[in-house]
Amino acid sequence: MGSAGRAGGGAAGAAASNIGGTAGTGGFTAGGGALGGAAGSPSGGGGADAGSRNGGGATAGGTAGTGGRGGAAGSPGGAGTGAGGMNAGGAPSGGSTGYCPTTTGTPCNIMPVGDSITEGCCAAPMGGYRIELFHQALTNHKNITFVGTLSNGPGTVDGQTFPQHHEGHGGWKIAQIAGVIDSAISSSKPHIVLLKIGTNDINGNDNIANAPTRLASLIDQICKDAPNALLVVSAIIATTNDGTNNNVRAYNTAIKAKAEAAAAAGKHVVFVDNYQAFTANSNYKTALMADGLHPNTAGYVVLGDSFYSVISAYLPAK
Repeated sequence: MGSAGRAGGGAAGAAASNIGGTAGTGGFTAGGGALGGAAGSPSGGGGADAGSRNGGGATAGGTAGTGGRGGAAGSPGGAGTGAGGMNAGGAPSGGSTGYCPTTTGTPCNIMPVGDSITEGCCAAPMGGYRIELFHQALTNHKNITFVGTLSNGPGTVDGQTFPQHHEGHGGWKIAQIAGVIDSAISSSKPHIVLLKIGTNDINGNDNIANAPTRLASLIDQICKDAPNALLVVSAIIATTNDGTNNNVRAYNTAIKAKAEAAAAAGKHVVFVDNYQAFTANSNYKTALMADGLHPNTAGYVVLGDSFYSVISAYLPAK
């Protein structure tokens, strides 16, 4: 199989493996509960976005496994202690919106980090899930921008200038991201980091048994570099190769445990099961994939929706 790299303007070779599916009813799990919507008001306890995109509405405070985030019962900036909270210890610390600035006109800096799927291969226009994430922010009047040392994507989305920066390196593995993340964070100063990495480690059979340990070290590195930021750790999505998917699922199970351990230690980390978000669509291999490893436009919409659902409660109004 090929790696999750750049396809040179077209679909990647057929030898690459696939990643796909759509978000299912009830959404994906985060800290143990189904993500059916925002798990609490950004400024107070108990609020919920009833009728969420990915579920049947969140219960107040997010009851685990029943459509809520399974988490923060209080304000993202307060001291909530809901079971299975965003940081496995209650609501995250920070300002009144948790991680993002509240100054009028100041956007939340979001750094998408990963490989070619973060880069946006192999759908036109380049930009991947960042396009849908930005669309959702505009639709809901949230103020965000993307930061990073790389740049691509459409000029505009919904008539607004698209922030093209990111940290998605085609073909890269966990260790390569670890080699550049310190300087990228130093220069970009993210408030939220979206980390989705490991596809090329697993697909390339690169010391798979130790891949979760490498990911855990990268989590610690990012948390040290950006101690006040929220780190969203994503499962890697399924491939079209069922044998490879056995390794993908094992990796995802392990990195979920690593992310939850970091959260339990007080780090601002949450896990997002984007594997489940894709495979909830039984036809994901044909409906959501451009090739063996990369989503098509519809697949990137699923990823964008998933990431937005996790971070929406922390985003400032536009």
